Amino acid sequence: MMNRLLSSLLVSCALVALAAPADAQVFRYPEDARPTSLLPFFAEDMSSVRMVELIFDSLVIVNKRGDLEGSLASSWTADPDNMGIRFVLREGVKWHDGRDFSADDVVFTIQAAQNPKTVFNAKSKFGFIKDASAEGQYGVHITFNRPINEPERRFLFKILPKHAFKKGTRISRKDRFGRKPIGTGPYKVQKFGARSVSLEVNPDYWAPARIGEVLMQHTPDKSAQVSLLQYSGKQAGVQAVIFLPPKNVPIFENSDQVTLEPYHTVSWWYMAYNHKSKGLNDPVVRDAIALAINREELLEAHLGRGDILGGPFTESSPFYNFEVEPREQDIQRANQMLDEAGYKKKGGVRRKGRTKLQFRFVMDKELASSQALLLGIEAQLKKIGIRVKAQYVDHARYREQVFNRQKYDLTLNVWSFEEVEDVYPLFHSKGVMNFINYNNSEVDNLLDTAKSTRDYKKYKEYMKQLHAVLNRDLPYYFLWSLDVYSGLSRQLKGTFIQPYYYFTSFEEWELSP
Repeated sequence: MMNRLLSSLLVSCALVALAAPADAQVFRYPEDARPTSLLPFFAEDMSSVRMVELIFDSLVIVNKRGDLEGSLASSWTADPDNMGIRFVLREGVKWHDGRDFSADDVVFTIQAAQNPKTVFNAKSKFGFIKDASAEGQYGVHITFNRPINEPERRFLFKILPKHAFKKGTRISRKDRFGRKPIGTGPYKVQKFGARSVSLEVNPDYWAPARIGEVLMQHTPDKSAQVSLLQYSGKQAGVQAVIFLPPKNVPIFENSDQVTLEPYHTVSWWYMAYNHKSKGLNDPVVRDAIALAINREELLEAHLGRGDILGGPFTESSPFYNFEVEPREQDIQRANQMLDEAGYKKKGGVRRKGRTKLQFRFVMDKELASSQALLLGIEAQLKKIGIRVKAQYVDHARYREQVFNRQKYDLTLNVWSFEEVEDVYPLFHSKGVMNFINYNNSEVDNLLDTAKSTRDYKKYKEYMKQLHAVLNRDLPYYFLWSLDVYSGLSRQLKGTFIQPYYYFTSFEEWELSP
């Protein structure tokens, strides 16, 4: 069955390749999930984030050395009181439709992001900005609502074309721009299809890319991705796999076709409780579920190596509280807690009055190892009298059902952040990504106080306090951050994988015959 599937995939990829010009270099890579939107505000899954890197530019970027350098900005000067910054923009830049880029586009992007009716996860990144004004065609001055040290590091967000949005600064998630974007980046969209997205090089870019075409192939089966990478030197193969399953890493350790590169991300896995679900709104039940799960066993069996987490930050984060001890599996204690709380077993399932500890566990079919992980969790929860009913849905339906309609009891997923974990949208009662319906006044006060402080040391202390509170209250069960490797074809030269973004330096990559 697997061989037939792989053969079908390889034939499909070969047909796509044959459609490209004979002399064009085509870089192919698979993604677990299709991009949901190529409009930067709404690029909230990693397949969208990676593609947005190729299509759009920011004012500044982080280079290979970890330093800032100009992209759409040629220079900048912070105000003496750190209450603002002035950017001088790169001249002669054109949007993919041929229109000139200018300071008005920068101002528009900020105003659109701050419009209350433009709702997106990363909105808080723009909260420090008080005002933005154009100074001629190539100058923009931005003022802040508090002093900001090294303010230029806040301007990694992508810039949008003002002329492409005729209805003003209110931008909708459903805007057609999400499938037909216009950027200033090294690549422009050629085709956005159901199974693939193809990009062609932007010949007007100030540093033209060295690879002529990029083809993203939707390939949710990880085994098929690995097999396609083994064909990396062939027309039907792919030249990169973003995340290699740990069990497949040894295949390429001594390969003469593929190199292994660590891919550093700020991301963590979680199991979310819907706090409106009967039973899960009881902290005793949430704690018992956490005690029933053996995270080390699940990690080793299905995902490979990583860190067991005690809270909503990775261990490399300045906010991680190492004084908080992560829970370990304790089936006996979990059963005791549920007994003492009045949840009695009947027919293998615990009940308390009309509350039955049987939950709908909704999973994204395109999440790596989702079925195997859920089977492991299901077996462990059964030992304490909690049953789960699995529901696997495709990526688009998952986002709608879980994040928008909140029709689930439990779910498993991953949050990926840029440089620092901003968890305000996740856990504040008014957070735009608080899809778990969590409401804790102590958490709200900590987040609000941290947000308003100007002292970074105090901010770190507030975040460490938050870590401890969330570990105790368990809005999620915080699971793991993983050690991740990418597989890259040896045909690729000059590669550098940017943390989180991946393709920031892609215009420097080369593809040898």
